[in-house]
Amino acid sequence: MTCKTILVYLNDPKRAARLLEAAVPYAKSHGAHLVGLAVMPPYVVIPAYEAAGVSATVDEHRVAYLADIVKIKALFTETGRKQGLSTEWREADAGFGTAAVQVLEHARSADLVVIAQHDPDWSYSSFLEAADRIVIESGRPVLIVPNAGAIALPPKRVVIAWNGRREAARAAFDALPLLAPKADVTVVWVDTAADRVASGDIAGADLATTLARHGLTCDAATIHAPNGDAAAAILHEAGARGADLVVMGAYGHSRVREFILGGASRDILSRADRPILMSH
Repeated sequence: MTCKTILVYLNDPKRAARLLEAAVPYAKSHGAHLVGLAVMPPYVVIPAYEAAGVSATVDEHRVAYLADIVKIKALFTETGRKQGLSTEWREADAGFGTAAVQVLEHARSADLVVIAQHDPDWSYSSFLEAADRIVIESGRPVLIVPNAGAIALPPKRVVIAWNGRREAARAAFDALPLLAPKADVTVVWVDTAADRVASGDIAGADLATTLARHGLTCDAATIHAPNGDAAAAILHEAGARGADLVVMGAYGHSRVREFILGGASRDILSRADRPILMSH
């Protein structure tokens, strides 16, 4: 299986080059059509004052952001031209809604979605960043590109976080088309005090055997998180093994009309120092 349509959500001119650094190698190796997407931030509505009885709509940030979209589009177009890629540029408008809704509309018809890690120091973060919703609600594998650290894709060394659940299984097999041939893969089970291993001698051994049949070099390992911090344990193991990519299921729960990420998934997203592939 190959990825034939890759969507890269380009919302920040300072990080657009990093996102393309991750997306372009996949587009080239798979002969994929690369879609660049930018979303105009939503209007800001200031609630009515009791005395005046009117609301104010603020759009100065939208006017300013137009210049950023021009820069991002130029970078995307020129990168695609230089790399000889099939590309397509799209723009959407959040209007009075949210950027996430617009991204999701385009993401659900892509083989792979590439997005940036959240940046709390970016002034447009609250308007445009929605990694948690995209991961949980898109129904597609999502590659999250960290704001710092090396990018080496397609990956030659991979850590797959495994707990035997549906989300982990989906992520593991979603990752297969994205790995370098004969990649070195380690399936890790995080053994916490509250979740002792009860699945054979080495949890994840069956998955490692299955993945090895795809021509990968695979092993399985149990790692420990005595303080219950699974995210820290996974990222530490990835660093120790020099992993180019971490693969894991995205876990969340519903709250009335939305899904929110669980603790480990949220922590991985915020603390990742290398690309993360998530599926829900």
